[in-house]
Amino acid sequence: MNPIAHSGQVGYREGVSEIIQTDARGRVVLTNRKSEHFLKTELPDGTIVLKPGVFVTTAQREYDTTPELQDLLAQAANSRTVRRNRRRA
Repeated sequence: MNPIAHSGQVGYREGVSEIIQTDARGRVVLTNRKSEHFLKTELPDGTIVLKPGVFVTTAQREYDTTPELQDLLAQAANSRTVRRNRRRA
């Protein structure tokens, strides 16, 4: 794949990529991507691929896929023995 440089951007057949530079700590800023999660893959040739993703914990996945657990936790949350102390800011 041969890049074509033009005014700070490199064009590939898959789309247009922007040339970026890391800061002193090795970080980059992705514009219009605030507080998002990405899966990073580094290929053998040094290419870094970022894929947007939504990631859940094992516990959340278990809750989402187990109706019995959802019912049990809903019953516990509605129990009079559960106290919820809420403070107003």
